[in-house]
Amino acid sequence: MKFNKIMSVTTLVASGIFIVPAQATSWSTKCGDSHTGCSASDYFAEDLRYMIANDGITSAVVDGVTISTTAYSDTGGQGFSSRNYDYTYSQSNGKHYLSDDIVETASLINYGEGYGIINKDVTNTPFTSDTRSGEYGVPQHAADNINLDWYASGYHIIETDYDFYLISFDEEVNVTGATFSWLWNSGDTQVSVAALNDTSMLTSGANTWADIAEEALAVGSYDVLNCEDTNLAMVDMDTTYSQYWLIGAYNLVFGDIGGTLYDDAFKLASIGFSKKEMPQTDVPEPGTLALFLMGGSLAFWRRKQQKSFVTQ
Repeated sequence: MKFNKIMSVTTLVASGIFIVPAQATSWSTKCGDSHTGCSASDYFAEDLRYMIANDGITSAVVDGVTISTTAYSDTGGQGFSSRNYDYTYSQSNGKHYLSDDIVETASLINYGEGYGIINKDVTNTPFTSDTRSGEYGVPQHAADNINLDWYASGYHIIETDYDFYLISFDEEVNVTGATFSWLWNSGDTQVSVAALNDTSMLTSGANTWADIAEEALAVGSYDVLNCEDTNLAMVDMDTTYSQYWLIGAYNLVFGDIGGTLYDDAFKLASIGFSKKEMPQTDVPEPGTLALFLMGGSLAFWRRKQQKSFVTQ
């Protein structure tokens, strides 16, 4: 953990007494409206930065590390012949709740300084008589977890998808944080993060986000801070190194930090990361090396003398 930059957001409640951990810095957890003392540039000062809009999403190279970005969302499931979607639904209080919770690929779209995600539920039409276009009332160009709430063919439909970016590196790295060029809700946004062993569960077309979280190397959810220079999520997984990192809309299967669900949407601008340090091989000091060489020469001379004596 970067103790000089990260302040614990945990508050212990015991017997009605709030015990607040000591703060490592003077600024508040969410930086507040004053935006004082919170700087993403300072936070990433010792890290490498992958600037997704400038570096690109395919074979970008940062300090010798090759990076690519793809997108996934839970838009697959069991099919209905009367729909172009693949999902099942349950009915409650006169509303139909869709459960197309199988993870599959989505599309990355560049929007200026950041990238958004358009998943398959945006481009497909669930009912042949449906007149909607895209996601009504939600930021369809962002990675989000915001409920779709709409009407079609006499049905009141409620649907939620969780959009995620997959950042793939050609070597194991530790992701230290992310910045966002745009937020749907600047006052209360959370993101979820996971380090994966590989991408097989993402690409299988048979797994939910819960399945993927269960098999991940590490998972966590984090607040997005409104800093002076940008919007920042500080990731605290210092001991975890992986080639594959998921960053997406707040999902409780990756960690519940008490944030509000279904109001998180953003566009990814950058990733901070550090390379895995390689173990150093000890090199003998000059004096030790000289003694080693002298000893080898003396042994060779003795063998030569012994051979000469036997010959005589």
